[in-house]
Amino acid sequence: MANEYARSQLEDKALKSAGMYFGQELLPYFKIKKRILRMLPTEQIRLEAIRQLEDILFEMTDGTLAHFEFESVEVSEDDLRRFRTYDAYTAMVYKKTVITYVLCSGKTEKIHSELKDGINSYRIIPLQMKQKNADALIAKLKRKTREKILTKEDLAPLLLTPLMAGKSSVKERLLTARELLCTENVFLTKLDKQHMEAVLYAFACKFLKKTELDEIKEVFGMTVLGELIWNDGERKGIEKGIEKGIEQGSHIKLITQICLKLKKGKAPGQIADELEEQLSVVENICEIAGECAPEYDCKKIYQLLTAQKPSCL
Repeated sequence: MANEYARSQLEDKALKSAGMYFGQELLPYFKIKKRILRMLPTEQIRLEAIRQLEDILFEMTDGTLAHFEFESVEVSEDDLRRFRTYDAYTAMVYKKTVITYVLCSGKTEKIHSELKDGINSYRIIPLQMKQKNADALIAKLKRKTREKILTKEDLAPLLLTPLMAGKSSVKERLLTARELLCTENVFLTKLDKQHMEAVLYAFACKFLKKTELDEIKEVFGMTVLGELIWNDGERKGIEKGIEKGIEQGSHIKLITQICLKLKKGKAPGQIADELEEQLSVVENICEIAGECAPEYDCKKIYQLLTAQKPSCL
């Protein structure tokens, strides 16, 4: 359970990195001229514990909020009502105007972008991705890698291929995109490569089935993004080990102090007073220590305690 939680935290870090990079590099691609001020939390929890989780939320320099949603099917009336709920509550929390952009990867030609409800009207700005062909874009970039050095500006549209039209599957596009990022004629800093892989990984989490996602995770585990996640997990493991070592050392120190006083014939109550420790803790340690008398091997006592009375430490 702990490993699953840690993994989810690392994946969350990757997805947040993907979101920020999406805003910095891809908004100009959609001809959105506003600039991002900062990225905002996407999870809105109301008093009745209804979890409202938006895909991406930015605060823009003009004081508005840009809310992005990714839809792989046709935008329905229920979707519009859901987006409206997100926007109404988010606007109330931040006291700012919310503009919602929906990146649509469904095959429908006309996107349902307006909801009329009584005297009210709610609208989104649809960004139709099926008008672009992922296979054609990938083929074009492959040709370019044989002719010139590609920069992040050249490769930015590659990150959106999972949302585009084409005969290839989303999984195939993600794997091909990752391969393109690793070719010799691509000029990317380690940080840019990490962010681009994070965007691809975010789309994998959004659109792939579990079996397909497991394969993607295995491939991405050998990339710059995988290295970041691995290093982060390894660092946390080391920190946890150090904390455990410090904790064990303090317990053995207490056992040693108690054993020294037992050798002098002192009772548990007196020992607890002198060491300013809880009587129940001292009594438990004295009970186990009695099994190891007269040598009082403190490490052995600690092992017996953790096995027989772990709650007393």
